[in-house]
Amino acid sequence: MSAVPPVFGPTEIVGDDQADNLAIVQIALPLSREQLRTALAIGHAQMGGEPPLADMDVLDVRREIEGYLGAASVIDLHREASVVAERITPEHAAELDAAIDRAYTRRPAAPRTPQDPRYSQGSVTLQTLDQGEVTVPEPAWCVGHDDELVGYLADLTHNGPSTTAGAVTARYGRIPVLEANITHAPHADKQREQAPLLSIRVDVDANVAPEDARHIAQALRVAAVRLDRAITGLDHLRGEQR
Repeated sequence: MSAVPPVFGPTEIVGDDQADNLAIVQIALPLSREQLRTALAIGHAQMGGEPPLADMDVLDVRREIEGYLGAASVIDLHREASVVAERITPEHAAELDAAIDRAYTRRPAAPRTPQDPRYSQGSVTLQTLDQGEVTVPEPAWCVGHDDELVGYLADLTHNGPSTTAGAVTARYGRIPVLEANITHAPHADKQREQAPLLSIRVDVDANVAPEDARHIAQALRVAAVRLDRAITGLDHLRGEQR
């Protein structure tokens, strides 16, 4: 199997930007050297050979090739548009338009509404975009939903308090090493979580002198201890649900 060639473009939009455009459609065409040479030769000739090829920079060459390919497609579409319009029935045109609307219409962005949770003994009432108002069990370890936005029921997640560790360095100041918390998304539609999980983020990316490296090493040891405790707590919670 041959290696995947590198991908270039689109350099710019090719076509009439003044028309009543519904969508910008991007395609990827694998082209041989001969095909690239042909597109550049024809496109450059159509521009009267200006500027000279030797004076064209990288973007000029790409625009010329993409411009020729795009123009050829647009010309063919204009040529066929009147023929198609005469041959299809209004019913077929409606079916085509419905398919286009499905494929090339973006859903409006969901409103960014702050959540207004109502807590009661062992439960919380929240607003959702798809199910309206819902009342769900609220684990005692969850930090609450006061700073969240209204979303879909499947995205509703219970999060516990964060367990953190970090190091103070001379070069970077304080840098985080660990952040972990218990989390549970009981209504997830793609991969429903039957029991709480532990969300773990460990990250160190630094170029440091020996003293700072020692501080980071110590922070990693502290992080390991705190992570062990978090795992024990998670195991206890999951055991209670068995």
